[in-house]
Amino acid sequence: MIVIKLDDLMWERRTTAEAIAKATGLGSSTISKLRNSKNTNISINTLDKLCRYFNCKLTDLIDYIP
Repeated sequence: MIVIKLDDLMWERRTTAEAIAKATGLGSSTISKLRNSKNTNISINTLDKLCRYFNCKLTDLIDYIP
């Protein structure tokens, strides 16, 4: 199972969905779907924007649990 850890990153970095949307250009609905793990198709562009925003590695954002 693949787990999106966006909510955890947001809590750790004390940021909001609105701040992420404004800084990255991602839609608030995209961010909401990722936070609730309801988006099964995540583009590389979206992942890149989030990693740049949080200055993190992809493994900080996504985890694989067998």
